[in-house]
Amino acid sequence: MSAGDPAGDVGPSSRGGARGGVATRPRRFPTAAQPEVMRAAEKDDSYAAHVTEACRDAFRHLFGTRVAVAYQNEIKLLGQSLYYLLTTGSGQQTLGEEYCDISQVATSHGLPPTPARRMLFILYQTTVPYLAERISSRIISRGIYLDDSQHGYHHESDNSSGGIAQSSTNTDDSLASLSFSTPSRLRSRAHAFWLWIVQKWPSMVPLGQDFIQLAIRTNLMFFYFEGLYYHLSKRGAGIHYVFIGKPMNQRPRYQILGIFLLIQLCILGAERLRRSNLSSIASSINQISSGSYPLSTGRSVPVLNEDGNIISDIRHGKAVDLASGSEASSSKSKCTLCLSTRQNPTATTCGHVFCWNCIMEWCNEKPECPLCRTPITHSSLICIYHSDF
Repeated sequence: MSAGDPAGDVGPSSRGGARGGVATRPRRFPTAAQPEVMRAAEKDDSYAAHVTEACRDAFRHLFGTRVAVAYQNEIKLLGQSLYYLLTTGSGQQTLGEEYCDISQVATSHGLPPTPARRMLFILYQTTVPYLAERISSRIISRGIYLDDSQHGYHHESDNSSGGIAQSSTNTDDSLASLSFSTPSRLRSRAHAFWLWIVQKWPSMVPLGQDFIQLAIRTNLMFFYFEGLYYHLSKRGAGIHYVFIGKPMNQRPRYQILGIFLLIQLCILGAERLRRSNLSSIASSINQISSGSYPLSTGRSVPVLNEDGNIISDIRHGKAVDLASGSEASSSKSKCTLCLSTRQNPTATTCGHVFCWNCIMEWCNEKPECPLCRTPITHSSLICIYHSDF
C-alpha cells in the first residue's frame, strides 16, 4: 500500500465506484409479501387483545365488574390505543412487524412514515370505528325517544278541546308572523334535517354496513393483487411494508385469492342487482293489485317478493307472504355458531342464546360471548327448558 492510498477499511465496491465515478446506491429492500403482512397483522391483533384484557382486569379491580362491563367499548379503545401509541406512535416496530421482519414505509423511496401519518393511522385503526359505533347508537336511541314523545304528544292533543286548539292556532300564527326571523328559519331547517336523519337512520344503518363490508372486501382483493395495504387504515394513511429480513428466493404470493375474491364480488353484485329488479317488479305488481291501475278481471294477481318467490295471498291491497313469516320465525331459533336449529337452548348473562354444546365449546376456547364479547364462564351459562324459540 502506498502512502497516497486511502484507509484500508474501504471495500472493493467503494473503490470501484470511485474509479468509475459513480457513487454506490443504498440498499433497496423488497416489498413485503402478503403472508408476512397478514401474519404480522394477526400477531398485532393478538397482542392488542392482551393489552385490552389487562386494561379490563385493571378496571374490574379498581371500579368493579359492573363498570368494566358498562364501559367495555371504551376499555377496548384504550387498550388498542395504548398498544399502537407505544409501538407505531413512537416510531418503533410493532411486535408483529418485528416477528415477521417487516418495516413501515410511506413513500416509493423507502422512507419511514412521518409522525403525522402514524397518528393518522392510529386514529383510523382505533378511534374512527369507536366513534362511528357510538354516533350510530346515539342516533338510534334518539330516534326511539322521539317516537315515544311524539306518540305521547298525539295522545294528549287528541284529548284537548277544539276551542283551545283554535285559539292556540290563532296565537301561533300571530307569533310566527312577528318573530319568525332568518336565524330561526335556519335553526328550524337544521332541526327538521336532523329529525329526518334520525327517522331515516335505522333504514340507513344496514346499507352503511353493507357498504363497509364491500369496501373491506374490495380492499382485501386489491391487497391480494398488489400486496400493499392489508387494512383500510393503512391505505388511508398511505403506509405499506418492506421486508428487511434474510432474502429468500421464492416468496409466496396470493394473486389467486384475489381472483377468487373478485369472482365473489361479481356474484354478490349480480345477486343484489337481481334483488333490486325483483323488488321493483313486486312493488309495481302490488300497485296494480291494490287498485292503482285498472284491471280487466277480478282474479288475484301473483305477487313476487324480493327473493323472487310468489306471495301466497293478497288481502285489501297488502301482500301477505306466509313463507317469509315462517322463515323469519325459524331464523330466530337458529344458533349463530352452528347456523342450525338450537339444540338445548342456553342463555348467557348478556341475554344471547346458543346451543349448549356450541357455547360450551366456545367458552373452552374464549370465555366471552361470541356476539357482544361480554366475559362469561361455564357456571354462568343457563340452559333454558320448555322454551318455544
